[in-house]
Amino acid sequence: MQVKEIFVIRFISCLSVVLLHAISMVLMVRADMLGDTVFRVVESFRTLLMFSTPAFIFISEFLLAHAYPGGVPEGFLKKRFKTIFIPFLFIAVLDAFMTAGLMMQQFHASVIMKKLLANIFLGNFIGYFILVIFQFYLLHMCFHSFLQKASPKWVLSFSFAVTAAYLSYFTFIHPPVVQEEAPFPFSWVPFPGWLFYFCLAYYCGKNYERFLALLERYRHAVYAAAAVTGCFIVAVSYFGQDIAVTSKRPDILLYSTSVIFSCFHLFSKLKSVPKLIMMISNYSFSIYLLHAFILIFGLVILTSFESIGTVSAVLLLFFISTGVAVFISWAVNKLKYGYMFVGKIYVPKKRRIEQKVSHHAG
Repeated sequence: MQVKEIFVIRFISCLSVVLLHAISMVLMVRADMLGDTVFRVVESFRTLLMFSTPAFIFISEFLLAHAYPGGVPEGFLKKRFKTIFIPFLFIAVLDAFMTAGLMMQQFHASVIMKKLLANIFLGNFIGYFILVIFQFYLLHMCFHSFLQKASPKWVLSFSFAVTAAYLSYFTFIHPPVVQEEAPFPFSWVPFPGWLFYFCLAYYCGKNYERFLALLERYRHAVYAAAAVTGCFIVAVSYFGQDIAVTSKRPDILLYSTSVIFSCFHLFSKLKSVPKLIMMISNYSFSIYLLHAFILIFGLVILTSFESIGTVSAVLLLFFISTGVAVFISWAVNKLKYGYMFVGKIYVPKKRRIEQKVSHHAG
């Protein structure tokens, strides 16, 4: 059974990431033109978009637990390696050449290879989330039996404590130093920083109907939590002096969870998923992988048109990067093995009832 809420949440998460990075790109060249108050407002708005990556990663385990309640089928990792990890490797190579060559102006084999190895093993580029997802796959395969038997209350409490402690350490005690050659710190990759999302997604996906029933029962608390945590993270980002705008913060953990729950409850009321939302959702993996490179080229072009307003520049980059990413994915997937370069376009399976009718026809 397909979960229609997933398509909408994936659509929102995907576009939120693109918008977030479009804003970041424009701020790189126009931050000095903004007053301090405006800059803080923009940073606060960016914080509200930080649920997107946790939500996207949450979806990966949710679908796994929902689709395979008895354990993953044979050949599961092999299939994911072809459709997810190989595109990750290709984009890692592309990023290494672009970062070391175009941005750092160092077209040396040693520099490019160093960046490539950092991309693949440390997740030092936009595709780091794929390393997180593959950790989820391994965790699911190793601990599926344990999670089935263990008490969800204890598992969720323990995992929340681990993730909150991990995020707190790298937020307040030892925050990572973001450098030009290392914009994605390795501390973002290890599974302890995502463990709560994994465990929560497992139980929600495995007990989908009960999960929706609980959301309906506590819907007022769910929406209130989203509003309260949203206001809190905005206040922290607006008034905080040394707090980074990132999804790897302990307060974002609560905010992301409440937003995910709110979205599930809200979109469970949909009778069908609009075609545009379904299309963007189906291309979301490719958009995630490609949009950053398109934004870079867009930013280079944008610097030649200073007359374009800041808001217009953000929207222009947002729509162009999304549209071009979809077009590239569509075109490359026309090739037999194109999906190994830009990711596979998701094609929803036909409903079982339709399959049965066609099977017995005639």
